[in-house]
Amino acid sequence: MKHFLSLRNVFVGLLILGGLISLSLDFSPNPTPVPPAKTEWVNAQLSGMTLEEKIGQFFMVAAYSNRDERHFKAIDSLISNQKIGGLIFFQGERSNLTTAIRRFQKTSKIPLLIGMDAEWGTQMRLFGEDRFPYNYTIGAANDTKLTEEIARMIGEECREMGIHINFAPVADVNSNPDNPVIGFRSFGENPVKVGAHVAATVKGMESQGVLTSIKHFPGHGDTDTDSHLELPTVTNSLAHIDAIDFSPFRAGINAGASSVMIGHLNVPAIDSTGTPSSLSAVTIQEYLQKDMGFKGLVISDALNMKAVADRYGKAEVSVKAFQAGCDILLFPENVKDAITAIAKKVKSGEISELEINNRCRKVLNAKYAAIIAPPAVKVSSPEQRELARKLLYEKAITVLKNNDFFPIKRFDERIAHVSIGASAYPMRKSMDLVAPVDQYYFYTVEEALERLGDSLKNYDRIVTSIHSTTVRARNDYGFPKDWQRWLKKVAGKKNALIVLGNPLALQHVDLTSVQAVVIGYENHPMMLDRMGQFIMGTFNSSGTLSSKVNNEFTREFGIEVPWSGRLKESQPEELGISREKLKEIDRIAQSGIDAQAYPGCQIVVAVEGKVIWRKSYGYHTYDRQQVVKNEDVYDIASITKIAASTSALMRLETQDKFTLDAQLKTYLPELTGNNEYGAIKLRDMLTHQSGLVSWIPFYKSTLENNQPTPRLYVSEMQADFKNQVTGNLWMRTDYQDTILRRIMETPLKSRSYKYSDLGYYFVREIVKGKSGKPLDQFAMDELYKPMGLRYMRYRPLDYFPLSQIPPTEMDNSFRKQLVHGYVHDPGAAMVGGVGGHAGLFSNAGDLASLMQLFLNKGNYGGEQFFKSSVVEQYTACQYCPSNRRGAGFDKPTTNRKGGPTCGLASLASFGHTGFTGTMAWADPENQINYVFLSNRVYPDAENWKIVSMNIRTDIQQVIYEAVRSAK
Repeated sequence: MKHFLSLRNVFVGLLILGGLISLSLDFSPNPTPVPPAKTEWVNAQLSGMTLEEKIGQFFMVAAYSNRDERHFKAIDSLISNQKIGGLIFFQGERSNLTTAIRRFQKTSKIPLLIGMDAEWGTQMRLFGEDRFPYNYTIGAANDTKLTEEIARMIGEECREMGIHINFAPVADVNSNPDNPVIGFRSFGENPVKVGAHVAATVKGMESQGVLTSIKHFPGHGDTDTDSHLELPTVTNSLAHIDAIDFSPFRAGINAGASSVMIGHLNVPAIDSTGTPSSLSAVTIQEYLQKDMGFKGLVISDALNMKAVADRYGKAEVSVKAFQAGCDILLFPENVKDAITAIAKKVKSGEISELEINNRCRKVLNAKYAAIIAPPAVKVSSPEQRELARKLLYEKAITVLKNNDFFPIKRFDERIAHVSIGASAYPMRKSMDLVAPVDQYYFYTVEEALERLGDSLKNYDRIVTSIHSTTVRARNDYGFPKDWQRWLKKVAGKKNALIVLGNPLALQHVDLTSVQAVVIGYENHPMMLDRMGQFIMGTFNSSGTLSSKVNNEFTREFGIEVPWSGRLKESQPEELGISREKLKEIDRIAQSGIDAQAYPGCQIVVAVEGKVIWRKSYGYHTYDRQQVVKNEDVYDIASITKIAASTSALMRLETQDKFTLDAQLKTYLPELTGNNEYGAIKLRDMLTHQSGLVSWIPFYKSTLENNQPTPRLYVSEMQADFKNQVTGNLWMRTDYQDTILRRIMETPLKSRSYKYSDLGYYFVREIVKGKSGKPLDQFAMDELYKPMGLRYMRYRPLDYFPLSQIPPTEMDNSFRKQLVHGYVHDPGAAMVGGVGGHAGLFSNAGDLASLMQLFLNKGNYGGEQFFKSSVVEQYTACQYCPSNRRGAGFDKPTTNRKGGPTCGLASLASFGHTGFTGTMAWADPENQINYVFLSNRVYPDAENWKIVSMNIRTDIQQVIYEAVRSAK
């Protein structure tokens, strides 16, 4: 029997040393490792250890993976000779950390428990890592589902690096704003909310098999002394401590926290002897273990901290902490002597060996849970990690003051954004995605005052962002020196203050001259990105202060600013949409490029007002010299009909200056007179059933010997020749009257559906007559500029360099050259590039914003550009089922077969396509907004592969399938 047990122990040892080799009779090529049962494994370790080795398991020594070999050998010695149980890592990098862990684990007979202070992720200790939000930011967001997700991802990060226990979360209630050591590390001042976030963090982290350690019991929040330097005293009553400080610890324990860290605190209400809590048996055994029923590991705070290190000997402090009830002695300074001292007390009977065994068993149980048999874990993608942080930063944004500043409704005001302090680039970039704002950046206030001078006097609105270098109290929380001088500079102007740092910097600041105050808590790139989006109105504010700033801005104070309706830059995961499914868009778009259906394209997809796909593909031309960028502007061809002409009419109808129910002669009596054109109903004209022929090649009658006739064209602009057709060709300005006469000399056909551009020549004249402005200027003043659309323009060369505009056709019939920077459509070119049916250029982003205006029923940025009833009227089918069209807008076929859309688009959807290879489509039922732009007519307009390959509709099909699968 004895021989059998020996063999059994050998097998158990092989299990451990051999990487958990399965003992089952599984002869498959790659059998799944089966860990031994916990009790079996723990007993096996315990039975093979001496008293000193058992005591060694209680010690967790400080290690630095960026130090030299001498340090490493010292750790090796502690592992080999003192048989320590674990290491807590501090400075280093991911690569040298994992190398060090492998080395030390190989040295240790029993797996080492590896720990780290990773409250906001491993970046708290490691260089080169990106950090997760601080706890006070998490408290401001106050979304426990996001808190749990963030904690899960921190746990995942720890687990990937070989870290088994994270000394987090901080469960201290931030009761004292002068607290030098807790502050931003706390979830806040409200004990109930702190407890909820502690519990969420515990659940998230432990789901990854990473042990948590809630700290610093019995509560470090109401102190004004740093325990790293001296022993803080908490003077609160036991009733106060029980109601406030204990509450989050109870929540964490109930959530399944594996350990509790004891702080170095003097709490007379709990232990009147003056003994630090970390060395107090009363604190640990009576309150934590007995009253709260905590059964897990008890961990001392670092034993090298001056709060206890200067009062006791280096070995004695470890002994006292152990006797008080600490199972893990963190950061001890004299391990060998401490082990000897504890062993001596065991041998003298002062500490029973049973207690040593039981507490060693607790440590081994923890190792089993975190190392030997950790739970199956959920692995998140980089996109999911990014989303969780972005959403949390979004929700944390807290508005403390808003006197009619946010949301910014119109961008035809002059707006300046002045950022001062640490890096602000992600914020400026984020704002630029939405609308044009003049951006200024200065590292110091002195520089800002000197360089800007009086240049701000011409601005209608000024946004000032102050960027801190730290959230800690030192040096005015890292704010730029004399930053309040800037508030005096902008006093008297409509201005907003954006704080990217600790709100406690505002404790004693006079904010009466500021119209709006917004807190961003951290100068982290992701917060800057989200703050930029918030300033531009792409989402609402919901954050509240996690702790009191002053008597005006108390805890849980925050003003909600609603979403303005502008498109928010987001990602598919926010809506639960599969990124993998959407990657089919890449394949389809590239297939078109490979088949030379077009040289390049832009695609934007927004769902529920959130841009989840914004990409550019390919090149301007097939020579592959210039890649397509998101800022490039395409000739959108017939999409002009809705993006300019129809939109202008909707704006006029909103202003009670136009109605679809009138006849053409109502608005153009002198032009149409009493002929049959005057009797055209405008609703019929905009639905292509007024009898107009589809197209007239006006340019042909202006050619002689297949060349532009000199009596109508010149090579340079002259008084009577102001309509620029292309770079070196100008047409008589009054020829546009000839075009209108030519249309009206063409007899009308029967009143049935027949697609025609010709009605939009009249729309151009109607808009000018009713507004007093040319179509392009009216659209600019009434829509594009107020909405902040900077890329949607007629005559693009007036606004953009040629390099930003992909070319269209090699025109051998009319202009005898490559059309580049000028409208492709000949008729629109002959009227100076501003046609009612064509001539507008845009990038996909601005066009998506305009389509969102329609989806928002006329509201964008909080401004009502169209009455909702007008939008509903124009986008509805006017004469179904005989004619699918809306007023100006195209619609799906009623049987969902063929037509401009895929079969999944709802009948409520609307949009338009363009001859140059473009499409803009919006679906109010599914809240899908889709834009595709290309120059498929380069260099030959007869290239119809984009249609035969179903490129645009196949991409739309993918979008609908992805959205449907997420519901």
